[in-house]
Amino acid sequence: MKALLLPAITCLCLSGATFSVAEDVKIPVGSQTASHQIATPTTGLSKTQVKSQYGEPQTENPAKGKPPISSWEYAEFTVYFESDHVIHSVIKPRLHKSEDIIIETTDEMPEESLKLK
Repeated sequence: MKALLLPAITCLCLSGATFSVAEDVKIPVGSQTASHQIATPTTGLSKTQVKSQYGEPQTENPAKGKPPISSWEYAEFTVYFESDHVIHSVIKPRLHKSEDIIIETTDEMPEESLKLK
């Protein structure tokens, strides 16, 4: 009986030690650029069409892999190509000024708020 009791107690103790505590952390995203405010190249356009409509890119990244995927970086978006045609355009996120997100003092948050409940 003692031989069965020890493994059973060990399993119960270990299973109780594996619980976890989760907490929702909400971080404000801030204002992002709405996709309808910036015109980006549409799927299917050729590289020639993109250059004629949006001008020269700031950076042309060479093709990699098979099928060859390349990208062009503009100030507000990046365009991805498969061979010679657009497969996706991604708007770059707006970065916030650091003074907008820095907490100046910690006095505003009581110590009780920092403890797990």
